[in-house]
Amino acid sequence: MNLEREELYLNPSISISKSTIHRWGVFATADIAKHDVLQESPYCTFTYKELKKKSDIVTRYTYDSFDNPGTSDLVLGFGFAALYNHSTDNNAAYELDTVNEVMRHYALADIAAGEEICINYGHDDDDSDFGDY
Repeated sequence: MNLEREELYLNPSISISKSTIHRWGVFATADIAKHDVLQESPYCTFTYKELKKKSDIVTRYTYDSFDNPGTSDLVLGFGFAALYNHSTDNNAAYELDTVNEVMRHYALADIAAGEEICINYGHDDDDSDFGDY
C-alpha cells in the first residue's frame, strides 16, 4: 500500500435519505455542479474466485472494476459508496485511485438539490437477471 492522502473528501452537499428506488440512497442537499467530487471512500477488493465461495449478499454491494487500471477484482466501497442506487440515466460515476485505495464518486451532470444521485451498475433497468434485492 502506498497511501499519499491524509484525509478523504465528503461533499457537504450530499446526505443519505430514504429512496423511492430502493431503501436508502444518496441525495443532493444543495445544487451540485457537473464534475464536482461527491465523495472519496476507502475500498477493499475481492477476487471473483474468492467471492464464488461466499454468499451472493456481498456481491450486491460491490463494484466491477474492469474499466479501472490497476485492478480487475470486485471492489467493496465503504461510506456512502454502497448506498448509491442504480439508474441507466445516471448522474454520477466513479473512478478508482489504486495508489491510495480510494473510490472517488463524481457528478456527470448538474444535480439539483433534493435529487437522488445514481450510478449505472452496468445492467438495464429492467434486467430480470439482476433480481430484487
